Amino acid sequence: MIGLSRTRWSRAALCALLMTGLVACSEGEITTSGGYESDPAREVIPNGGEPTLSNEYFLVAAGDTDLQVGVGQDVGLQVFLYSKTSGDPVSGQQIDYEIVEGAELGSISARKGTTSLQGEASVDLRAGEVPGVVKIQVSHPSAEPIDFTIALEARPSGGLDVKLTNTAPSIVTLQNIDVRLYYGVGYSCTEFLPLRLQPDGIAMTQSLSVSQDVAFDALDPTQKYIVTGIARGSRGQIAAAGCVEDVRIAPDERTAVELPLQLIPLNPVGRYSAQSYWDFTQAVEDSGPIGSTLIRILNIFQNPGEALYDEIINLVNYAVGGIISGSIDTFLELTGLDDQFKDMINNFVEGNEVLRRVRDAGRDVRDVIANLHVTSELTVGKVSSSYEFTGFDNWLGVTVYWRWDCAPDAPPECGAIPLLVDGANDIAQLGILSSQWNGRVAAYDELQIDQHPLTLRYGRLIIYILNEVVIPALTDGNAHSMSEAFAYWIGCDSLATSITGSDGEICALGQCIYANDIEGFCSSAVGTVFGFADALVQNLEFDIGLRVGGEGTLVEETSDGFVDRIIDGTFEGHMTTNGEGQGAQAAPISATWEAVKLDFETNNL
Repeated sequence: MIGLSRTRWSRAALCALLMTGLVACSEGEITTSGGYESDPAREVIPNGGEPTLSNEYFLVAAGDTDLQVGVGQDVGLQVFLYSKTSGDPVSGQQIDYEIVEGAELGSISARKGTTSLQGEASVDLRAGEVPGVVKIQVSHPSAEPIDFTIALEARPSGGLDVKLTNTAPSIVTLQNIDVRLYYGVGYSCTEFLPLRLQPDGIAMTQSLSVSQDVAFDALDPTQKYIVTGIARGSRGQIAAAGCVEDVRIAPDERTAVELPLQLIPLNPVGRYSAQSYWDFTQAVEDSGPIGSTLIRILNIFQNPGEALYDEIINLVNYAVGGIISGSIDTFLELTGLDDQFKDMINNFVEGNEVLRRVRDAGRDVRDVIANLHVTSELTVGKVSSSYEFTGFDNWLGVTVYWRWDCAPDAPPECGAIPLLVDGANDIAQLGILSSQWNGRVAAYDELQIDQHPLTLRYGRLIIYILNEVVIPALTDGNAHSMSEAFAYWIGCDSLATSITGSDGEICALGQCIYANDIEGFCSSAVGTVFGFADALVQNLEFDIGLRVGGEGTLVEETSDGFVDRIIDGTFEGHMTTNGEGQGAQAAPISATWEAVKLDFETNNL
């Protein structure tokens, strides 16, 4: 800043102002009125030598008026306004700015300004991208104007080629990769959060895949840069990201940089509604003594004619041995009871619509009790730094399906028999089941569940299906056990008459068996066979221990990092029967499952 104390100075003092370009040195005394003249004898000063209104002030440039800047840059132009009479800075005065040449090459930040207390005023030139010369005049009505000449020069530049790398190509295929470029000042890779809204940066481009490199051109070599990348998976979710900082560009060259894209492991924390489908088929067959008991029951139920025949023929053997002295085998062969009896019973079953339904229903029961549809609530707790967590699975509903009256094209829910409803109505007295397990996220979207125990009252399930669902359905509600059902259905007198004929007897070797004998055998057989079956059923109130582990695929659809669905879930393990006195034997068990996020309240989990 330069202060002036009077109108006239010595030649030596004014020469000190040469650097501002305001005055020039000459012989003799110098005056500054109205722009200076080098010879006072040639100057006429109005009003007795005092400055007039029109030349009351003078402008001084703060620095050189001939400048060179690069295209695309801003440059500030600063001036000071002083009083010619006192030499003091003048505040509150309007300064005008005008581009007098090269207006197409740039723009100024203002056309007018006001001097500060220090007499200072400034304007910015915003240079365009084309080289050339811009002249700007700064003026005040009572001062000589100052002209600034700014040469806009082409800046040295370089290019940047970004090579994208998928660090886990065998796990996730990356696509639609947003690559952004930032200046290295005011931003760093530690601030890069790929799951949040990104700052705009200098430039952004998109690559369809990692095999397509990205290029940025016309970059300033004097700057440092940061490159970031955000890649998406097959479902459009943000799956991977990368950041490289302190990137420098060589002038007039292309600089190459590699951007590794690291997978962002998914966060499964939250509550899910899960549906699982359990297959106990092999376990039922292989579950030791209890399994064999169950198979005997099912066999009796599935083929009542054969079960009755086996029991009745044993009774006939016993009876014949008591009433004849000849060979029992000969008697049976001569009377045809060895084949006839079985045929008669089976024909009786075939000819009886109800018994056919019993037989067919028995075939269904195997599938009904071997396939469970479970509705549960799955909760995943907070995930550790190693992506491990604790999970809880509460069984809310167990459904079996007996598609007895369902048409072939009926929807899947036809024939559903709910056993647990919302964890409240324990219809089959199975108990509300739950399990706790440890798990982890592996390889980005793979859920792993460790082996864990689970208990199911499987015997009670079978009791309920037989006695409360199938048998009442086949007897119009008149029976709730197998012995009640067959007493209701068969009618041993009719069976006896169909075997012996109208004369009521079958004779051989001089001996006969009469219709009332067969009726007695039948009644005894029904009581024995199905009474035995009832006893077996009642003894099936056993628990089975399950030990299973599993896996699933995590699906994230909203690019927030939290899992929205779990698909392709499987459980594999074994079932161990724990019935009292029955021993224990392992048998394989499996399930498929899937889950959907219930809410996003993750902060309190």
